[in-house]
Amino acid sequence: DVIHSFFVPAFRVKQDAVPGRSTRVWFTPTREGRFRLFCAEYCGTQHSAMGGWIVVMKPEDFTGWLARQGESTSLAEQGAALFRALGCSGCHGPSGQVRAPSLDGLFGRPVPLESRQTVIANEAYIRDSILMPQKQIVAGYAPVMPSFDGLIEESELQMLVAYIRSMGGSGGDGG
Repeated sequence: DVIHSFFVPAFRVKQDAVPGRSTRVWFTPTREGRFRLFCAEYCGTQHSAMGGWIVVMKPEDFTGWLARQGESTSLAEQGAALFRALGCSGCHGPSGQVRAPSLDGLFGRPVPLESRQTVIANEAYIRDSILMPQKQIVAGYAPVMPSFDGLIEESELQMLVAYIRSMGGSGGDGG
């Protein structure tokens, strides 16, 4: 992959995102509103599409917004939203800019590894791939995915697994 740079001009915040590393940035906005965010490091042909918005609202408004987010959504739907929010779709999505394994139809299927072994993409494999991505490297792919161990809660991990499972495959537990 390439270096990206998370940039929020209104907050005077800029943080590089380096492949294979976990990076955190923390800031406290001082006013409400919608603020643009950008990738400030040229990262490829889709660089101009790497942007978004940060919405800052009063705590009571946020509490109401947050309560409405879980209304009538399945675990897989929550996982899909989290998949996008965590940036997973940037590599594993249909328009991913990084050459990463496709997750479409993955669940329950055999996965060839760099070690020349094959594993079945069951729940345990998917959990390990999220928490310890260097443990079993998919054949033909560089080991650039960062670990999400300690960065996501168990409930969020379950959402991601449910979403990946919902993307198709054999549907079984894979043994």
